[in-house]
Amino acid sequence: MRRLLGLFLVLFLSFSAVAYSLAEDSTSVCSYDFDLRFHMNADVFPARNRSHMQGYADLLNMLELKGNLTYNPASRSVDLNAMIIPVTNPEAAISFRLYGIPEHMGLTSPLLGNETIWFQNYVLMEFAHKTWNNLHIPLQYVTLLYPYVTESAFENLSSAWNSRFSAVRNSGVVSGDELTGLAAEWSDILRTDSRLIYWLYSLSLPVKQGNIMEEEFFRLPDYLLTQVAPDGKLKYSVDDHSAKWTNGQDAVLYTYLSENGSEEWSLTLPATENGYLPQMYCRTVTENDTFSLSLQGSYNQSVVLDSSDSSLPESLFSVSLDMHNWPAVWPLNSSFDAALMIGGIIYPNTILEIRGSATSDGNVELVFSQPVGQNGTETEFFSCTGSVVPVTPRSVPSFSAADFSSHLAIFNVNDMTMDDFIHRVRRPLFFGILNFLNELPASACQSVMDDLEDYGVLDMILVD
Repeated sequence: MRRLLGLFLVLFLSFSAVAYSLAEDSTSVCSYDFDLRFHMNADVFPARNRSHMQGYADLLNMLELKGNLTYNPASRSVDLNAMIIPVTNPEAAISFRLYGIPEHMGLTSPLLGNETIWFQNYVLMEFAHKTWNNLHIPLQYVTLLYPYVTESAFENLSSAWNSRFSAVRNSGVVSGDELTGLAAEWSDILRTDSRLIYWLYSLSLPVKQGNIMEEEFFRLPDYLLTQVAPDGKLKYSVDDHSAKWTNGQDAVLYTYLSENGSEEWSLTLPATENGYLPQMYCRTVTENDTFSLSLQGSYNQSVVLDSSDSSLPESLFSVSLDMHNWPAVWPLNSSFDAALMIGGIIYPNTILEIRGSATSDGNVELVFSQPVGQNGTETEFFSCTGSVVPVTPRSVPSFSAADFSSHLAIFNVNDMTMDDFIHRVRRPLFFGILNFLNELPASACQSVMDDLEDYGVLDMILVD
């Protein structure tokens, strides 16, 4: 399944890298026509997986993704109308529409008889958690690629902080009573917030010693009072361009500075009871219509404190992301690159290099590479080429939860609703998918069937 997870990651990064450039004006409706082709090199994968991944490579290499993406920042509404086209027979294309707001999305297609499936995205991680428990498919890593999942999980924790401290200005001191109240509220949230609990459990379950991460989070209220602010107060100095937070012992916890098109912030917290040191640094620079970013973060064993439990993993999480000269407006003549490294026990470890180029007429190319072999030679394993062209919006999307409540809630189905749905869609689904399947390489069909069988999905489908 990690083969598929890597494939999802690459596809997501390909599309999001283009989509990032769509935010030229965050207050205006953006609409773009796109036409993209993909190429995957299966020879880069380890020999034991190479023949299996060749099937997915054969599938990607014969597909074209074409359509329109429109985004309304005022309502956070997105409307994606697209076609997956086999280049060997464009008439066998599958069209679909994915639309909605971060909390609710709808998916419809002629394959479904134009019925709509409703995704309640605030339970995506709960669904992934159950998928792992029942089928041992680590779907939670794919789910994390959707930023709303993490935003939703930590919404209550961050709201509790912001309700007390977001309006602070100039200089001051956060009192012990305020910190105690925040710790009590965080403690209650950690016990009762199902979205946060599923987020924590879903990432911990597939990992040996994953309970360490849960332990770290559930100790957060005590950590605030005993480690972050051991003397019962936090001091701050804040204005429109800078901020600084320290504890009563003048240890710098957080700094922020904004000047001349750049923003920089750093977070360095005291070691936790288990000896982990949370650190994060980020700097962004926007100039000449390009955007650069440097992000470094870690949750590793402190070099200052030695844990008494030698069985604790040295690193729970570490990340390094460097992006240079990415388009801040679109279209733009630009060459750009990025390097991503993820380590630790929580997430699948990843090393990824990205190179890209864009032209003023909307053409774009992205090339993904990974180090291969003992000498770490970079080898291209995936690329995306095509065009993303700004157009006048055909309509302005503005959706709400009420637009989806009458459709099939896919995460809340039962035998009766599913039987009725299948009865309505099975005919268009069968005849629509038949033409598409007829164009697929045999190797692709075999790879899909192998994964369905390996993870028990095929047995579940075939059991009466």
